[in-house]
Amino acid sequence: MSLEDPFFSVKKDVQQSLNNAQSLYSRWQGLLQDGGQECDWVANELRNVLKSIDWDLEDLTETINIVESNPSKFRLTPQEIEQRKSFIYGTRDEVKQMRDHLGSMQAKAKAEQSARKNLLGSATSKKTKDRYTRLDNALEDDNQQFIEGHQQQQQVEFERQDDQLEMVGQSVKVLKHMGEQIGGELETQNQMLEEFGDEIDQTQ
Repeated sequence: MSLEDPFFSVKKDVQQSLNNAQSLYSRWQGLLQDGGQECDWVANELRNVLKSIDWDLEDLTETINIVESNPSKFRLTPQEIEQRKSFIYGTRDEVKQMRDHLGSMQAKAKAEQSARKNLLGSATSKKTKDRYTRLDNALEDDNQQFIEGHQQQQQVEFERQDDQLEMVGQSVKVLKHMGEQIGGELETQNQMLEEFGDEIDQTQ
């Protein structure tokens, strides 16, 4: 019976998530100077992807610990194990760099500066208008409704992302279970081979 090594299946998912994170990170850097809602949305997307990668890396690390506890059973060389570790370490470092930049004081300062700039620009433009007319009040009400509607859409999107992340976690658990089954089958086969060898020795 031929079964795929679950490490490579999860590694493929991690690599795809990492590519997505790199794309979001580059987009966020471009939006950071001007700030705004799109910049906040991209930053939140990036945080969710990085969180998903963290979960996958934890499961990959656990599979390596299992292999190291009994390397002969899984028939992996020390070099192969080190290659797997290097992938995890490298990915974890890249995730840390992106997350640190997201939460850095410099990034927060740029976002606050952009927000202040937008507020000052809005205040300056409003000085040229009559704030006490019915038209201005109607425009302000429309803007408030737009912001509230956009926030509701964001909340729905965040909930959808949480559901997707939960599904990814379940898939990883299934792959982990497959890995444990592989180990059990290999151990059973080894016992059968040993019993078969003993029977041969007795007949000679």
